[in-house]
Amino acid sequence: MTGKKHGFLTFFLIIILTAGIVGGVFCVSYYKGGVTFPWEVATYENTDTEETAENDADQVVLKVVENENTETAVEEETPAEEEITKPESNEKAEITVTPVEKKNENALEYFGALSVKDGALVDEDGNAVQLTGVSSHGINWFPEFITEDSIKTLRNDWGVNVIRLAMYTSDYNGYCVGGDDNRQVLKDKIDEAVQAATDNDMYVIIDWHILNDKNPNEYKTDAIQFFGEMVRKYEDNENVIYEICNEPNGDTTWDDIKEYADEVIPVIREVDDDAIIIVGTPKWSSDLASVVEDPLDYDNIMYAYHFYAGTHKSTQRNDLEEALEEGLPVFISEYGLVNSDGDGSVNSRESQKWYDLMDEYNLSSCIWNLSNKEEGSALISSDCDATSAWSESDLSEEGQYFYDYMKSKTSDDSDDESSDSSEEKDEEEKEDNR
Repeated sequence: MTGKKHGFLTFFLIIILTAGIVGGVFCVSYYKGGVTFPWEVATYENTDTEETAENDADQVVLKVVENENTETAVEEETPAEEEITKPESNEKAEITVTPVEKKNENALEYFGALSVKDGALVDEDGNAVQLTGVSSHGINWFPEFITEDSIKTLRNDWGVNVIRLAMYTSDYNGYCVGGDDNRQVLKDKIDEAVQAATDNDMYVIIDWHILNDKNPNEYKTDAIQFFGEMVRKYEDNENVIYEICNEPNGDTTWDDIKEYADEVIPVIREVDDDAIIIVGTPKWSSDLASVVEDPLDYDNIMYAYHFYAGTHKSTQRNDLEEALEEGLPVFISEYGLVNSDGDGSVNSRESQKWYDLMDEYNLSSCIWNLSNKEEGSALISSDCDATSAWSESDLSEEGQYFYDYMKSKTSDDSDDESSDSSEEKDEEEKEDNR
């Protein structure tokens, strides 16, 4: 009995001793981080993930870069293998994006206020300038092609620096035959175009487009009223040019045109002493010889000359050149690369000769016409409904030829400027070396 009791006590003491040793080892291991209870596993894994993200985010490099609008700006560069975004606060960063309008850096130059000197169109410093652009078809017929967007396309894509607004006087919805409401519609369209041209650094010609009325004296009273209103509205616009009669024709003589001009020009000059005024000439603005013999006695006057390359060739170029050699200031306010009826295919051989002559004499010009009318002189293809932002596939044969000419012209101007800049730089380096 005594032996069994003694054995039991011994066994009990061994168990207690063993438990104490095991418990001690366990406690030491736990406090040293060697043991994790099951209920602690989730918490430990989440903590590890957050710490890893913080460590990765710390790898973001801050770099100081130059900025146009501020003195310095901070640019973040993330690790190459993985992009990690970690906001530093609860505030959302505000990002301002300023849309940048696409512009043609090689567009023809805008020269500011113009004048006529020694038979040439010149800038404020007396340097000869050249305006090259597009004439609308009648804004009575195709007003949808004369908008802010279309004018912006002509400037930014095609590179032109002048647009002519052809407002018919006696034809379909003409200013002189369409009634008061129609007159207001036409004047509103002119105002829209003048504003768009001004916003895009372009010149704009307001064209009193006589045609079937033949003699400008037919609606002289209306012309006086119209130009009196226009010049008062745009007297502060240095870019507005007034063409007071498009194509006198039939039996109309230069004396008839002078009689008309002597009443209309003073109306403009009463308000604006300096505006450029273009005067049409007999025989659909092709007879310059009679003008050379008896020019108008006003400053800043130019005379219209029109041609169509499919019909008018060396004889007409010779006539024009003779007038230019006499010092007559000529503005080719309308021309086409097709036949004189406005239709047919482009005569590329004669067209190039005309362009060579215009560039040789620095003549300003507007090609006929901005529309999708089904005729050879329309710049836009007849199956194209777009009224702006045209692709090359939207252009007619004449439109493509003119577009290519403008690209070569603006590219040449850009090369000339680069050459001038290079020469100036060479001169500066020579001065420094001295």
